[in-house]
Amino acid sequence: MKQVGHTGFLLNSQNVRRGILIPRYYDPEITQSLHALKGQFDLVELKRLIVDGKVLHSHGDYVPKIHYGTGPYPYIRTSDLANWEVKASPKHGVPRAVLDEYAPSQDIQVGDIFFVHEGTYLIGSVAMVTEQDGAMLYQHHLAKFRVLAGAPFNKYFLLAALEAPLVRRQIRSKQFSADIIDSVVGRLDEVVIPCPKDHQRLIKIEETVESAVLRRARLRRMIAEDCKNLDFWLSGATKQDRVSDALSVTSTHESSPAFLGGRRGFNARALSTKRLVNNILLPRYYDPEIETALISYRARCNVISVGDLERRGQIRLTTGDEIGRMNYGTGNIPFVRTSDFGSWELKREAKQGVSEAVYKEWATRQGVLAGDILLVRDGTYLVGTSVLVAEQDLPLLFCGGIYRIRSEDWDTLPPAFLFAVLNTPFVRRQMRNKQFTRDVIDTLGQRLSEVFLPIPKDPNDVRTIASKFSASLDERVRLRAELHKVSESMFTTQR
Repeated sequence: MKQVGHTGFLLNSQNVRRGILIPRYYDPEITQSLHALKGQFDLVELKRLIVDGKVLHSHGDYVPKIHYGTGPYPYIRTSDLANWEVKASPKHGVPRAVLDEYAPSQDIQVGDIFFVHEGTYLIGSVAMVTEQDGAMLYQHHLAKFRVLAGAPFNKYFLLAALEAPLVRRQIRSKQFSADIIDSVVGRLDEVVIPCPKDHQRLIKIEETVESAVLRRARLRRMIAEDCKNLDFWLSGATKQDRVSDALSVTSTHESSPAFLGGRRGFNARALSTKRLVNNILLPRYYDPEIETALISYRARCNVISVGDLERRGQIRLTTGDEIGRMNYGTGNIPFVRTSDFGSWELKREAKQGVSEAVYKEWATRQGVLAGDILLVRDGTYLVGTSVLVAEQDLPLLFCGGIYRIRSEDWDTLPPAFLFAVLNTPFVRRQMRNKQFTRDVIDTLGQRLSEVFLPIPKDPNDVRTIASKFSASLDERVRLRAELHKVSESMFTTQR
């Protein structure tokens, strides 16, 4: 193999393997990088670990779409992996009967690593199963790795290694088009994992990754529980008088009274035609439980619509732009789409990146700042999902299917408080009720302005809520950056 300049290389026909004629499969820079590590690393081929019984490698199952959304047990798909973890709210759930049918053969255990081996942009994405995840199934586009006794490293090292640039480059070089989807099936075991010969360095990587992954998982669960507990406190349905006490307990509630009331539906014919709004005939739009719940929230809160907050100048709403597919992949500045939302945060790597020139063209009208909230307007399952933008997420652009919500009054409406309220079951249910189908996709449209937000009458309560959520969200962002730093530097030689 002879490299020619920086743009190509010559390959002797005798070095062609398995009839593969994809140039990047033979990327000489990968070979050179691995060779440079030999002095300080053992180069371990994934295939050897699997054959020797030190790493277990298996695939998920295809579960028919008829089961989607029919139960509470997550069916994990490629889009449900983000920032090394399984999303807190996967798109699809299945019933107990389906779980029982597939679970024995899938044998998912805490510490297993999910890996996307089919799916184009998402190939190489990973997530670790933690105690916070519970029972689940995973689809056939995902592989599962389990590090067994006798392996040269533990599961946390493998998780970080699969995110490291050198390993990700190897994975991309193995990627090929299979029918209408890209895949690395059949080639993944060719990937080489460098393992430090310095045992102390290996242990430090493993311990750092373990601490960050488990802490992030606990915070992910804590934020979900705090949103639920906050809803109970705002509605007066909890015994705690102080919001700080309400947020410090472990949730034992199935849901808030507003989110899951006594009745699961109502007779749409009982609604007077005089109460129709804009000729909307969608029954859940008139959900009577929301109106009933508003009364309980008013005892402790001022209940104000998003539209009224905007008219008062306390918040500002804008939507993103469709910048054109020709701009996709022109650079590394994230162009955030709805699929780039993780659990309470943006994915570290957006599917599409744009150049500095494209960013400058659109940034003036978008102008995203730390503290802004991005909320999914269009997208069926994801409608209402939101993230609080952190400084580490910037710069970015965002698509037309996303609202940007900016607090213009941080004293009265701190961004972390606004984010917390938008994620309470009461508010999320309102968004679901307003959701409608437009063309081939569901949307919230302009109806976000009709959604009511309960805002505590006592400013001290608002500050307490904001402080609590800000601390949890900031810590998750810090730990995400720590994991990224580890994976970026773990395969560098030391003097």
